[in-house]
Amino acid sequence: MVRPCQPRACQGKIYQCGDCVDNDGDQREDSNDPDCTGPCDNTEDSYYGGIPGQNNAPCRQDCYFDQDTGSGNDQCYWSHECDPLSLAPDYPPSGDPQCTYQPDAKVPGSNSTCDGLSATQASACLDSCLPLTPNGCDCFGCCQLPADSGKFVWLGSSLKNAGTCDAAHVDDPAACRPCTPVPSCFNACDPCEVCVGRTAPAASCNSNTPPRCPASSPECGQPGETDCDANFYCVTGCCVPTPL
Repeated sequence: MVRPCQPRACQGKIYQCGDCVDNDGDQREDSNDPDCTGPCDNTEDSYYGGIPGQNNAPCRQDCYFDQDTGSGNDQCYWSHECDPLSLAPDYPPSGDPQCTYQPDAKVPGSNSTCDGLSATQASACLDSCLPLTPNGCDCFGCCQLPADSGKFVWLGSSLKNAGTCDAAHVDDPAACRPCTPVPSCFNACDPCEVCVGRTAPAASCNSNTPPRCPASSPECGQPGETDCDANFYCVTGCCVPTPL
């Protein structure tokens, strides 16, 4: 059965990607809008999260897909200083010269280095953030776009606190700044999955291929599939719990 849209909250707050409104007028709302990456996304016209507290630390990063960024409260730690792309003149992905690549940097709060965090994130980070992370992305908003391209862009790309990266500009490095994904907290985009930048599984997938979602996460978003239950959100074709 097709359920009417139900508002989905992110830690008790309703943002644009969970309010059952087509905020950007593209005839798609919430999880049906390819620019929405989860219930903690307050913009339907770009991948930029746009929630209070986002990007309050230009270099230091934590989970991109929950209710805040930069605080480390989910034990996810990364820094754009660790990205070898962060060099003059453009300093992607942040665009901030403060985040110049420093391979030996020790990330504040983590007691670890860039190499250490690239190899290992805390189990609390993997438990809290990885389920919210869309297929094709790492926990810090670095996603493979277009899907299957081998090119990665940072969803948090912005100018004057307005998001610049959306589905129409993934090939524009000025709008969607390139980034290097963090292997220790990465959700791969498999051929038979729905991913950021790919709204349906590959045509070659069929009933004999592995299921696209874990057993605990019902499939959603494709023709004939029901909407997720309340307190769940359809993230790249699978129902995942919303942050409470």
